[in-house]
Amino acid sequence: MMKKALITGGGGAIAEEIALRLDKRGYSLILADIDEARMGAVAKRLSRPALALRADLSTTEGIAALAAAIEAEHPDLDLLVNNAGFIEPGHADRLAPEVLDRHIFINLIAPMQLTSAAARVMRLRGSGDMVSIVSMGGIMALKGSAAYAASKFGLRGFLTSVRAELAGDGVRVMGVFPSGVDTPMLRYEATHGGSPLNFMGKVLTAAEVADACMAALDSGRLETYVPYSDSVMARVMAAIPWAIEKVLPCFEASGEKGRIKFLAERNLTIER
Repeated sequence: MMKKALITGGGGAIAEEIALRLDKRGYSLILADIDEARMGAVAKRLSRPALALRADLSTTEGIAALAAAIEAEHPDLDLLVNNAGFIEPGHADRLAPEVLDRHIFINLIAPMQLTSAAARVMRLRGSGDMVSIVSMGGIMALKGSAAYAASKFGLRGFLTSVRAELAGDGVRVMGVFPSGVDTPMLRYEATHGGSPLNFMGKVLTAAEVADACMAALDSGRLETYVPYSDSVMARVMAAIPWAIEKVLPCFEASGEKGRIKFLAERNLTIER
C-alpha cells in the first residue's frame, strides 16, 4: 500500500525539495499551505497527483481545521512534516503584538496541534513518523529574533517530550535543525535587519535541508543537525547563555561579512 505524507508550508522551497524526495520514495503527498498557487507549482513537479489543502496556520481556526482533517480524513497518514515557518526580524519591543503572536502560532502552536492529532491516529495504528523543521535558532537564541527563538525553543522541548511519550508505540518523532537556508524567508531577513549570525558559515540550500530530513527518517534520531559543525558551537553556547553577549560582537562582525557576500551574490539590497 502506498504511504501517505502531509507537508505543511507545502508551497515553500524546502517543502518542494522534501516533496520531490518523498515522491521518489513512493509517498502519496498532501500539501498544506495558505498559497494555493505555490502548492500547485510544487504538485506539477511530482510523479503522481498531490492533494492541496489551503491552511492558514497563523490562526486558531486554521490550525484546528487542519488537525481535524488529519483525524477525520487521513487517519492512514504515515508521515507528518511540520515545515511551515515564520520570522519577522526585530527587537521584541518594536514588534506589534500580532507579529509576536504570529511566530508562536505558525512555529509552535501549529506543529504542536498537528503532531497531537497525528499522534492519535498513528498510535492507534501502531506506526508513523513525524519530522519537524526546527532551527539552530531553537538551540542558540539570537539578538533580534526573540519571538522566533521562543517558538523554536518551545518546539524543541515539545518534540523531546512527545518522543518519550510515544516510545514503544511504533511512532517516531524527529527534529531537523538547519542553520541559515537560502529561502525567501532568509533573503527577507538579510534585507530587513535579521541576525548576521545566519551568515557566519555556508548558507544551506533547500535541497540540503531536504536531504537532512531524509537522513532523519532513515536514522530515526531525535535531532539531526545541518551542518553538524554549526550545532557544536550552538550547543556549547546554549549551555552557557550568559557568555553569548560577551562573544556576540566578534560573531556579528564575521556574520556581517557573510551577509554582505550573500547579498552581493544574489543582487539584493538592504531595505531601510
